Amino acid sequence: MDAKYNIQDFIYMYYLDCNIPVYLYRQGQMVFCVPEQTELTFPPKKYTDLLFSNKKISYISTEYGVHFGGLVLDEISDSFLIFGPVGDIPFEGPDLVRLYKDYVICASETSCFQKFIGKIPQISLTTFITKLAFINYCLYGEKLSIYDFLPIETTMLSDASSLAEEGYQKNEDFMHNRSYEIEGTVLNLIRSGNPDGFREIQENIAIYNVGITGSTALQQLKNAIIITTTLSTRAAIDGGLDYDTAYQLSDRFLKSANEMQNINDLYALLSKIGYTFAKKVYEIKLPTTSNDQLQKAIQFIQQNTNRHITVADVAGHVGFSRSYFSAYFKKELGFSVGAFIARCKLEEGRKLLQYTNKPLSTISNYLCFASQSHFQTSFKKQFGVTPMQYRKNPILNNRL
Repeated sequence: MDAKYNIQDFIYMYYLDCNIPVYLYRQGQMVFCVPEQTELTFPPKKYTDLLFSNKKISYISTEYGVHFGGLVLDEISDSFLIFGPVGDIPFEGPDLVRLYKDYVICASETSCFQKFIGKIPQISLTTFITKLAFINYCLYGEKLSIYDFLPIETTMLSDASSLAEEGYQKNEDFMHNRSYEIEGTVLNLIRSGNPDGFREIQENIAIYNVGITGSTALQQLKNAIIITTTLSTRAAIDGGLDYDTAYQLSDRFLKSANEMQNINDLYALLSKIGYTFAKKVYEIKLPTTSNDQLQKAIQFIQQNTNRHITVADVAGHVGFSRSYFSAYFKKELGFSVGAFIARCKLEEGRKLLQYTNKPLSTISNYLCFASQSHFQTSFKKQFGVTPMQYRKNPILNNRL
């Protein structure tokens, strides 16, 4: 750490900002902490020992949903910071009883312990990890993200009917009492089949706190999975996923959640839901081909619907002449490059009509149609209704 820092002052200022208890250890002994407290509320040794034995920066979660973090200050002098406890919901009921056991709190000490615990903020695991990464950056200039702690894609294997689906890090993005704007953004990623979009917004999502929907951390997570799965299922159907596939996937998530009793397993399951539904929607929109060059061309077209791209542009992007690539594309996929460009633009127009209030002229210009009239004519030819008929009729939105 840079000599200009007084670590105790730094810890104190950090606590004023976030109210998360912080403890400074040297050679395994606690030498400073904020807030000021007695040994009664020092972190349990079984958790500090786990953090001391871990890598430079790490976290652990108890089986009942309490989180602690650790950060090595100096390996030579054996200096270490411990952060926590924090949790997603207030510490009360069965979870509070388990805290009493971990901290070895006798009956006469419960009142004092509750005063300490009652001042700790409720934050999600994702937010907690982000704060640990921030401290690490302040001290060492090392830029880490939540992706360095939580896997983006995982595989869960249980039995013959297990999910075996690609996953994404824990998030509680669909809770009914969270920001409407964030919820809408995430659901639109599912509707549009954009799993990669989760990476771009995850760190912004992390600043939002989850509301309380369960009396214990375990029940809180199970409720989050139910809510997330329900909203994701509807969004995926809106995006074109067939009902059978959507509800089969929904049933698997809910069945798995009902059978789980370990909080870390539930976090892993929650991490999969939004990303998995978005990927399913993406897969049905993507023409099927194992050819890398064609996949590269398809992705280029889908990512540039707001640009005036030509067949020559696409051919050049994958390194072929216009004439050769045009013929090869149609032979392999059964439709022309130009037709696919138009199709992608109209699909984007359909989403803009359904999920925004932008006027037709703006949408037409955004998608680089020659005119609004050209957009309207092309849209009706593709979907059988005019853009305004589509926007006004929610039943049509679900059938097209």
